[in-house]
Amino acid sequence: MEEQKITIGERIVNYKIVGQGQPVLVLHGWGKGSDAWLRFARFLASKGFQVIVPDLPGFGKSEAPASSWAVADYLKFVEDFVAAIDPGKFHLIGHSFGGGLAAVYTAHNPEMVQRLVLVDAAVIRKERLNLRQKVAKVMAAGKGVFMRLPFAGMMAPMAERLVYKIAGVHDYQKTSGVMRETFKNILSEDLGLSVGFLKLPVLVAWGADDKSTPFRDGRELKQRISGAMLEVIEHCGHNPHLTHPAELARMADSFFNPRV
Repeated sequence: MEEQKITIGERIVNYKIVGQGQPVLVLHGWGKGSDAWLRFARFLASKGFQVIVPDLPGFGKSEAPASSWAVADYLKFVEDFVAAIDPGKFHLIGHSFGGGLAAVYTAHNPEMVQRLVLVDAAVIRKERLNLRQKVAKVMAAGKGVFMRLPFAGMMAPMAERLVYKIAGVHDYQKTSGVMRETFKNILSEDLGLSVGFLKLPVLVAWGADDKSTPFRDGRELKQRISGAMLEVIEHCGHNPHLTHPAELARMADSFFNPRV
């Protein structure tokens, strides 16, 4: 495993390279960095691939943005990163938030990507409110009334954290400052339109027991993407690269190098 740093714009970016062979770029999920993909990268590298995993800005050892970002900013970053390392045409894997980003990148840069794997990808944003989330939504809707109360300004940050905690949005609770605002921007964007522009081979890989991006999202992605394949990982939640790295690597290898 080789770890390198590169300057993209004015930002120092950390990334890892594992193995030699066909280039595979991995875009990690929210709150994670390249370290979480090392076991998977080693399994896939053993099959003849060079796996490249950047720490997206604000995660791992890469510097955070100076101000809050949206998906378009991360798209620009990936485009600049690819141009800087110049891997040629590559395979692309995206997980969770990185899966949505990978779909958007491919839709905008189809000439760069050979094959795309979307792993428990956060692409479709639908309002599926359980009881806790309904309570949180009611509380959020009452924000205007709350802000007119005495001491509201002082208590507002605490109230906002409470709403997200009740809703069960754990990634929000783990962020702060500019990355918390970035998270809110990302969460508000539905990336579903992007997948309609995907014309290359796509594998949708999903944990059967995923609670963060439910399996029905995987089925819907398969339906929306012409010719997409769907692979289900049984007894697996939202992070197959952590719990089932060898199985996920096998799926990726078979997809990238289909045997007749």
